[in-house]
Order: sequence, then structure tokens, then C-alpha cells
Amino acid sequence: MSTRTRSLSRTLIAVTAATAPVVALAPTAQAAPAPQVPRTPLPPALPTTPLPTVPLTPSTDDHTTVTRWVSVPVANVRSGPSLSNGVVTTKTLGTRVSGTLTSNGWLRISSTQYMHPSVLTSTDPAPSSSSSSVTMYMAAAIGNVRSGPGLGYPVVTTMRQGAEVRGTWTNGWLNLGNGRFVSGTILTSQGPADDEPESSTQVTRWVTVSANVRSGPSTSYSIVGSRSAGAEVRGTLTSNGWLRISSSEFMSPGVLTDREPGGGATAPAETVTQYVTASIGNVRSGPGLNYSVVTTMRQGTEVRGSWTNGWLNLGGGRYISGTILSSTNPVAAAPAPAPAPAPAPTTPIREALMETAEKYVGSPYVLYGTPPGAFDCSSYTWWVYQQNGINIPRTVRDQRTVVTPVTDPQPGDLVFYNNWYHVGIYAGNGMVYEANNPSTGVIYHKMWDYDVWYGRVPGV
Repeated sequence: MSTRTRSLSRTLIAVTAATAPVVALAPTAQAAPAPQVPRTPLPPALPTTPLPTVPLTPSTDDHTTVTRWVSVPVANVRSGPSLSNGVVTTKTLGTRVSGTLTSNGWLRISSTQYMHPSVLTSTDPAPSSSSSSVTMYMAAAIGNVRSGPGLGYPVVTTMRQGAEVRGTWTNGWLNLGNGRFVSGTILTSQGPADDEPESSTQVTRWVTVSANVRSGPSTSYSIVGSRSAGAEVRGTLTSNGWLRISSSEFMSPGVLTDREPGGGATAPAETVTQYVTASIGNVRSGPGLNYSVVTTMRQGTEVRGSWTNGWLNLGGGRYISGTILSSTNPVAAAPAPAPAPAPAPTTPIREALMETAEKYVGSPYVLYGTPPGAFDCSSYTWWVYQQNGINIPRTVRDQRTVVTPVTDPQPGDLVFYNNWYHVGIYAGNGMVYEANNPSTGVIYHKMWDYDVWYGRVPGV
């Protein structure tokens, strides 16, 4: 660069500096103070009332122990004092329970057992436990007898309405003894015929089969003895038809007759002639069903002997029951309208079926009854076969399906009625063993309806 040029540059710089505005730097700025808002003093604090203390859970139970009794047939016991809690067990009518009351009225039996107040009462509806024996009567048409004091126990037998029972109370159940209990809900202290006095007229009856003698006028009483077929018994009739032999001996009307069978014992030393009326008649070693069978005789067989307590003594240790004898030969008196096939030879199983069927004559009839305490028609046939090792179905309908229809019925075959839903066991000569109805129970008699067909069980 030339001298002249440098001189010109300096001149321009100087001029520029001289003409530029002067900027003065201000000191560091500080924030202006906020405007002051006028302050009004707060009013004095109002007095406060403390809130009541509310417990987080309901108030504690009343610790006073109370006693209640269950007032309904079956009541639930729950795990807590609310219907939303689960059921842990049940109590039956008359059961005595103790505990404390919760704030909502539930009975606290234990830490895990509570009962609603609606199923409880402060008055004992029936003695819950007593050592004194009481007499009650069955109020239900058919009442179950169970093996323990609760609905969870199995049924061991049944009783008909009006049956008299005696026992002691156990938590609302009547303990009859021997593992038999009846709920107090189906019992009453009012007898079915309290207004019908027992007859004082002495009557004479004859036993139709080997039969039990009981301590009271009902099958619920214990057996205190027995009488063989043909035995003569005397006494007065109770209001329900039982024969009162003594204050502790009673016999069912179903095993008695007012006609002396087979001539009775009117002339014990006199020799008489009789005929076998049963298709197959057993001859025993003594005058009773407990004696062994020594031989058999077919219908129409003539026999001679002397009477011994309703049994014909044939001599030589041979006896035959008067209930299967007649002074008229049934074969000669009523010949068949057409030749009938010869009866099949008797077999041990058929004889056994007849003896078993005869054993239960006089037993009560109860629809859907549980053998051997009570029978209906099909449970009777089922039971007789079961006792001899033969399994057949339980109902009439199913028994019809397993038999083979036959036109030459033999003792032990089943009899089915075309006009009735009914079954019996054929005994020969138009006779039948059957659980007929509640008024007769199990009987041996002439068939009352001949519109029937016969069925043979396999293996018989």
C-alpha cells in the first residue's frame, strides 16, 4: 500500500468515529418491589365440636350367654353373622344351642358358627334331652325311622300313621332304642284313637302262620314271644284291631283268624282224614314252622292223624299245618275244565321260596316300604327272592321284563295282574302270597282277580 492510500484510510476512520452516536451503558437493573395489597385481618376462629368416634367394625357381641332352641325342621349354621356367609352345618327342630348375641341379633355359637334369629326361639318346643320315657304317635302318613338323630342318617325302616312309639328325647329326635330314631317333627302326643276305648269283650282267634307276639299294639314294639300256626289265643281287641293277650302281649290282626283252621283241636285223640290243599305241602318233624321239613306232599294227597295245636300229627315224627289242609279233596271237588300239564317236580329252591314267602305273612304294607320292616307288592317279591340268593329287579315294571311267561305256573313263579300294577308269588291251587294293601299287609289267600299271567324267573 502507498503512503497516500494509508493516509486516506486513517482520515476515513477518524471521520467515522467522530460522527457515531455515543451509547452509555446503564448500571445493572434491579426488580421493582411488588405493589402492597391491603390486608384485612381474619375473623377469630369459630369453636369446633369433636366428631364422634365411629368404630370400623360392628360393636362387639353381647357377652351374656343365652340359650335358644331351633324352631324350624332344619336350620342352617353359617360361618358368619350374615346370609352371605357359607353354610357350615345344620341343626334340626328342637336342638338346644347356646352362645352370645351379635349386634345384628345373630347367635354366635362359636367363632365359626352363627345362626339367624328367625330360626330360633327362646322357648323349648320339645324336651331336647330327657332320660324319662315318653309315648308319642306317628303323625305322618309314612314316617322314616333312622339310625341316628339327624336327617343325615340312613333310613332303617318306616312306620305308618298312628303307630305308637316310646323313647327318650335327644336333640328333638325320639330315641326308640336299638339304633332307631324318629324326628319330633312327625310325632304327636295325641293318639289316633284316644277317644275309642279298648273293647272289654273277650274274643278267640287262631294264628294263621307262625307269628310274633309284641310288647305293644304295633310293629314298632319289641318281640316278646311267638305263636305257631293254628295256636288258639284269647284276649280283647285294641282300638286299632290288635289282640291284647295280656298287658305286655299283643298280636297283629293280619296273622289271626276267627275261624279255627283245619278242625282245630276239638278232638285231639280222634283220627281224622284231611287233604292237602297247597300245590306243594311241607311235612315237618314237629308242630311248628321252626321244625325241619322231612318230606313234601302234593295237592290232593290224603292224610290221616290227630290234631295237635293246629297241626295234624301223622305219626312217625311227621306233622303238617292245618292251614294247608281241608276235609274236602280239592282235586276231586274242582276238576280242571281242561287237562292241565303235570306240575313240575318240586325243587329245593321252590320250597325255600314258599317258606320265605310264608315267613313274612302279617308284615305291614307300606308303599315304597323298606324290607323287612314293611313291604309294597314288588319289594315283597324282590325280598323273598333276595333271601334265597336270586336277584330280580325292584319294581313291577322291571320284574315283568326279566321273567319268561308260562302257562303252567308252579309255586314260586310270579303272578302279574293285567288290570292292576301289581305282582305276587304264586303258591299253587289259585293261592298267592302278596303284599296286598295297607289294611291287610302281606297275606296268603285266593287270588282276587284271575285276569293274570305268570312269569318264571330264570333259574327257578
